Amino acid sequence: MSRQPTQAERDLEEASRQVALAKRRIAAAKGALQYRLKPANLASNAWTAVRTKSEVAADEAIGAAKGHPGAIGGTLAAITLFLAREPIWRALSGMFGRGREEDPNVVSTRLDTAGDNFDLTAPTVERSRLEGVNA
Repeated sequence: MSRQPTQAERDLEEASRQVALAKRRIAAAKGALQYRLKPANLASNAWTAVRTKSEVAADEAIGAAKGHPGAIGGTLAAITLFLAREPIWRALSGMFGRGREEDPNVVSTRLDTAGDNFDLTAPTVERSRLEGVNA
């Protein structure tokens, strides 16, 4: 006659099967994790995600631009005027500034056309060494 296993032996055998099953699941999860964390796979997945998000954002921006061409044109014109403000200002002041009469109370000159009524050199001040330049 064969002897029947006791409850403790059955529990021990069931626990051993559970441990073996858990080890196989851990090994499978470890292999999958190693594959996913491989640098080449990480870079590939990241690039795919970035490319997909960029395509979606570009499509949305194009759709918005097609829906509001006046707003987009106005915005681009404002940005262009802001970036080119100095050359535009010089051109406009050159066009409209030439025909103006000059104020007789304002003295202006160029360095190559200095006159007798004014001098562009800085005044010299005599000070002793004890007074210094900041006295």
